[in-house]
This record gives sequence, C-alpha cells and structure tokens, in this order.
Amino acid sequence: MEPTLIALASAGGSAVVSAMATDGWQTLRSGVVDLWRRFRPDSAAELERDLETSRSALLAAPEAEIQPIRQALQSAWQGRMLTLFLEDRTAAAEFEGLLSRLTEADSHRANNTFNAEARDHGRVYQAGGNQFISER
Repeated sequence: MEPTLIALASAGGSAVVSAMATDGWQTLRSGVVDLWRRFRPDSAAELERDLETSRSALLAAPEAEIQPIRQALQSAWQGRMLTLFLEDRTAAAEFEGLLSRLTEADSHRANNTFNAEARDHGRVYQAGGNQFISER
C-alpha cells in the first residue's frame, strides 16, 4: 500500500472530524460530498447522512467521551477515504487540493492582528475564535 495515500487518508479523516465543531464544517462537508458524488455517486447520499450522523454524535457527546468518540470517528473516516483513494488516485489528488485550499483559507483567517491597552486596573480579553470567560 502506498504510504502517501495512507498519510492523505489519515489527514482527511482528521480534517473531517476536526472541522465538525468549527465554522469550516459546511465548506469541508460540501467538498467531501462533492468528491463522493464525482467518484462514487451511488454512495454519496449515504455518505452525506453519515457525515451528519458523525457530527451529531460528536457535538452531543459528554465532555468525558469526546476524545474516544473523536478517535473512533477519525479512524472510520480515514478508512473510507483510503478505500476511495485506492480505487481512484484522481480522487486522492482532488482531495489533496481541497485540503490545500481549506488550509490556505484558514491561514488567511488566522492572520488577525490584535492590539489592546488596559489602564487603571482594566482587563483586555482577545481571541481569534471562541472565548469563554468565567469569573467567580
């Protein structure tokens, strides 16, 4: 088996599961579904349902169960992707392009510059994403 395809499938499974709880979910989900529609049209509807089921399971998981569920989902999606990539290397190349575009878009969003100054016992809270502050 080709190590490059294994690495790509691993990155793909991780990307799918990591995106499930982020703003980038719809973009990645659409890209994966489009890929399946092109290379496995007969199973695209099933894949779409499975993506939503996986996401729902991850988002509904209690905090203590998130990591094992995340690992199980990553393994499942890595397997699905590896099977597709082994059947058609063009699908692997296209998925690699999708990951590159998403990574590039994320890096552009992540290049925020924050400036702040606190005075007279003031506080400054800055974040490039979600921020939860709890004071007791």
